[in-house]
Amino acid sequence: MNTLGEVSSRTLKTISTLELAFQRKAKQWLEEMIQTGILPLVYTGFRSMEEQAALYAIGRSKPGKIVTKARPGESYHNHGLAFDWVPMKPAAKVDLFQADWDDETAFKLGERVGITFGLNAISWETGHLQDGRYASWRDIPQSKESPGTKIAEKNRQAMQSRKVGIRKP
Repeated sequence: MNTLGEVSSRTLKTISTLELAFQRKAKQWLEEMIQTGILPLVYTGFRSMEEQAALYAIGRSKPGKIVTKARPGESYHNHGLAFDWVPMKPAAKVDLFQADWDDETAFKLGERVGITFGLNAISWETGHLQDGRYASWRDIPQSKESPGTKIAEKNRQAMQSRKVGIRKP
């Protein structure tokens, strides 16, 4: 459970890990979602190739259920062009919120709102939005200075140094 301030702080820090032009789209989406009465927690943004490799190994060479289809470099997250989110709902304790993984209405609205800002959902992952400018990860420019910038990586590392616990079950 988190306070409104913690949800807002985590969301904005996660958005700061995204590629700059995509950050603007994510912030516009966030503002629109809040206007509709849904409080989203954006909990994953840019992901390093090493992090992607570790996730890809789960359910393959490491124990557990497969959590991603994308190898390193094949995820929009690796380029700072995707984020994962979950709607938050009030918890039993006053002024606290918790993730509502079962709120299909909120997730569907998030997808529809995303289209307005050039964000695409993917059918196999609820709560994932990515940059609609690219038909595939293969179309994303692969230079070191394009998406997934040094600033985004620095922000991501700073955020990771603070243990903030929201994990999808």
